[in-house]
Amino acid sequence: MRHETWDIGAAAPACHPGSALPAGTGVGDTVNMAVPPDCLKMRIGDMVDHHALQRYRRLEEVTITWRGSFGYLIAWDGFLPGMNEQIKLCRIEYLGDDEDWAFAIYDPATETYVPGRLSTGQDTGHPHQAFDTAAIIHLARYTA
Repeated sequence: MRHETWDIGAAAPACHPGSALPAGTGVGDTVNMAVPPDCLKMRIGDMVDHHALQRYRRLEEVTITWRGSFGYLIAWDGFLPGMNEQIKLCRIEYLGDDEDWAFAIYDPATETYVPGRLSTGQDTGHPHQAFDTAAIIHLARYTA
């Protein structure tokens, strides 16, 4: 786990131009789906993890698992030794812009991701805003 200091309000350096290539066109793939480049995935993962741990110190970390244009945010509760609870939070979707991502909240009752609005009132936003919105629901028992 790597924690770096990020200025969330500052524009992040761009990844390699043209690296967000469309996904393949095989069975089950979505044609022309924007896929974030690996350097962006790493940067977003580090930024969200750092942002989350500043607010929820009880968490061990926040990870993002990637599938195509989708990133799945998971919080790890490492408060008790030997107990590492996984808390599914939300899904973000890369729309081709490093700063503007779609959002869906995880619904544990149906074990699905439901499109929703961010706590900012917007339909799309930065992944740290997706974390903040999901944390209101899924991390309510944690102290900020």
